[in-house]
Amino acid sequence: MANEDGKRVCDVSGCSAEAERSVSPKKVKDTSLEMKNKDSRTAHLCKEHYKTFRKETKKDRKLENLGYN
Repeated sequence: MANEDGKRVCDVSGCSAEAERSVSPKKVKDTSLEMKNKDSRTAHLCKEHYKTFRKETKKDRKLENLGYN
């Protein structure tokens, strides 16, 4: 979703900040973040919510890098 300036807006419910990053919505579903549109192909996150996403997926990312899918 975009705001009036054409910039992407964070897809987390209740947030209207400008999106900084795009991530897989499947991975966001495994966190505490609640998405506005659950059917989208990408999840756009603002800086604050991206930081939360990174903290909550740290263990999963570490295991993926080690080869434990």
